[in-house]
Amino acid sequence: MRHRVFALLLVSFVLGLGSSYAQSPSPERLFELGMNALSGVGSGRDEQGALGYLRHSADLGYPPAEVLLGYFYDTGTIITRDPGQAASWYKKAAQQDDPVGGWLLGRLILSSAVPRDLNEASRWLQKSAAHGDPFGEYLLGRVKLERQDYPAAANWFRKAAMQGLPQAEQQLGQLLKQGQGANLDKSEAYTWLLMSYDAGNQSAAVATALAQLQAELGSTQLDEAKSKAHELEQTANRVVTARGCTGWTGELDAIPAPPPPEIQNFCR
Repeated sequence: MRHRVFALLLVSFVLGLGSSYAQSPSPERLFELGMNALSGVGSGRDEQGALGYLRHSADLGYPPAEVLLGYFYDTGTIITRDPGQAASWYKKAAQQDDPVGGWLLGRLILSSAVPRDLNEASRWLQKSAAHGDPFGEYLLGRVKLERQDYPAAANWFRKAAMQGLPQAEQQLGQLLKQGQGANLDKSEAYTWLLMSYDAGNQSAAVATALAQLQAELGSTQLDEAKSKAHELEQTANRVVTARGCTGWTGELDAIPAPPPPEIQNFCR
């Protein structure tokens, strides 16, 4: 009788344990709970509660949560800034082919926040660019530019520019203006630089280059270049804007700042 009671208790314990595991939130659900706590949905904003949910989700290998933890360590939001930890979490996501994790890791390496290694940066940016991510393409172009591989730089800048990324439009315009990596074409250079300027990249470098080209091109060429810019602005619509991956401080920097939590999913 005693053995029978023990056996029944053991079975009940095992079944209860299995039920408990079955009811454990999935990493996707944990991520959702973390985002709700972060944004104040439901019971109000709870940063530490959000961090707990998101860390649990990341520990279970969910890439968006891994990227978010990387962002927190990268920017010093909620937790103490630690670029090494940021790189580690971005890398976990990038190893699962997450395009945002890939370009954020490459960006971190390029910005010298962790030991600078162009080969390593190129490796992760290539993975992001393979998904057609415009930030990955643009930053990969910067790596090629730094190595003075102008044809490859122009190629990657053009890919990102065709998705409407203003920094890539600027860089492509500069290369065309100088005849580096592409045939010298001041009219096309003016087109891309004007598109960059119109998209909000109104830096002194862009304004100066436009002024120089205006002085060198004839009125007919200028009119044609402006017309082409307006046409391209319709066809090379800014993909990141169309998806909602836009609107944060530092987005238009030469090395873009990482998108905040509420925007990151729109960038995939």
